[in-house]
This record gives sequence, C-alpha cells and structure tokens, in this order.
Amino acid sequence: MAVGAIGLIDEPGTSEYAPRTSHRSPSMCSRISGSSGRTSDKGESAMKRKIAYSAAVLLLLVVGVAWAQRTDVSRFFPIYDNGAKPDLTVDPKRFVSQMEIVDRLFDATSCEIQEGSVGGTGYRRLLRFDTVLINGGDGDLVVGSPTDPNNPYYSVFVFSPCHNHYHISGFSNYQLLNLNHKVVALGHKQAFCLEDLLKYSNDNKSNGYTCKFQGITSGWADWYFKQLSGQWIDITGVPEGDYIVHVEINAAGTFAEGKDKYPNVIETTIHVPDPRNKVTVDNSPALTDQ
Repeated sequence: MAVGAIGLIDEPGTSEYAPRTSHRSPSMCSRISGSSGRTSDKGESAMKRKIAYSAAVLLLLVVGVAWAQRTDVSRFFPIYDNGAKPDLTVDPKRFVSQMEIVDRLFDATSCEIQEGSVGGTGYRRLLRFDTVLINGGDGDLVVGSPTDPNNPYYSVFVFSPCHNHYHISGFSNYQLLNLNHKVVALGHKQAFCLEDLLKYSNDNKSNGYTCKFQGITSGWADWYFKQLSGQWIDITGVPEGDYIVHVEINAAGTFAEGKDKYPNVIETTIHVPDPRNKVTVDNSPALTDQ
C-alpha cells in the first residue's frame, strides 16, 4: 500500500507552511550550471516507537489521503515540554508526496562527482525527495556560526570549495534498502545548512537562524526540496523491484534532543522500475542550498 502512497502530489497553490523569505526557496536559490541512525541504539522502546510511527504514517497516507492533504502537519508533531531542548523529525507527508525518479547527466567537473553524491559520470538514475526538518521541541536547535572556533559545534562544519560555503558533516543518512533491510544503494550522508525556512506552528516567531548562524527555532522547520544538489539517492543500475527508502536525521547524534519523543528515522516503500525503462530526464541547472 505504501507504494501507492508515493504517488501523492500536493494540491497546486496550497501549503501547510508559512515560508520565510530565504535564498533557498526554489524561486530564489542560486544556480550553478552543469555542476552541481543515528541508527539509534536506544533499544527496544525506540524500535517500537519507530514501527508505530511508520504504521501511523502509512495509515495517514493511504486510508485518509483526502483528509491528510488538508491537515496542518503540526497536528501530528505539536510542540511539547522537552526541557527547553529541540526535537527534530521529518515531515512524512512532504517526504512521500514529492518522491520521484529521474535521470540526470553529470560530467567530471560536476560538484556532485567531487562530493561523492553520485557514483560516476554520465547519466545517473536518481531517487529524489523533499526533506522538511521540523523542530517539535520547546527549545531552539542552536548550531551557531561555522567560522567561530569557540563554537562547540565548530568541528562538525565542513567547507565545500565547490559550493563555496559550509555544511554540517553527516547530519542525515539516505539509503535504499531491500525488503530485508539490506543496503542496495550506497548510503549517502547529506550535509546540511540548518536555518529557519518554514513556520509550521502558529505560536513562535523565528529567531532568525540562517546559514551564517545556524539553527531551527522551536515550531519552525528547514526545507530541503528535491531539486537541491545531493537531495537524492543514486539508484543507477538497481534492479526492478520494491524497496525501502530510509532517511535518518541527526544521524551521528551530534545534537541533544532531550526526551526525543519524535522519531529521527522515516521509511517508506517504492517500486523501482527496470533500469532499461525510460524515466523523466532533468538536466535543468542544479540548485544549491546557498
């Protein structure tokens, strides 16, 4: 049933978010031509929470599709008393509804080749999707400046000479798994710049986090849309069949999340077509997150 849920598309002109003007919105993002769980060891209770969460997501997406399209996602992740700590999770609706498979051409000068987000040059088949990072805790995620050596998170920032800005190393982990949970496409650790981009709760004002001083305000979200460079799994050559798309955020456990009520792992299933079959070719200029 989850395979059918992948086909969901947001209604044109509607959004459950109040976006803040940002360089990373699709219409304003800078372009570069031709280049660009924590597998938590929290034990059995965490696994049960993940399974229950996955079941709830599938129920929402498959049984109540029409209702889900009109429901604000904050109803499922209300801000709670978390000891003034953040709690990060992924918006399941956006994750599933924006998933697609495309072919894209890369040459030796592409940033994606240099940064290892694709497995080689030429046309690559990409499974891409949106990742919306929600902060449902009652405290801000404060990451700070990537250039301040006194920042306690200074060591997790990595400068990208190709994109000419800093990222957070290994923040999220993207993998394609078979139905036995074995990795079939090389896991990709996407590096993020964390900032306030979308207001998903009506209660809190943004504290103004940007890529220069990073963080996510309580009740706000960051949005990595599928057209961004690296926002995919390279599935070139993967045989036809049903697979699990696995996304984990705060994968290295770098940022404390208090009670951590909301899951850091989200999964859904997708049918991958025969590699010989044609899919949409997207060679539009690549987008970057700054």
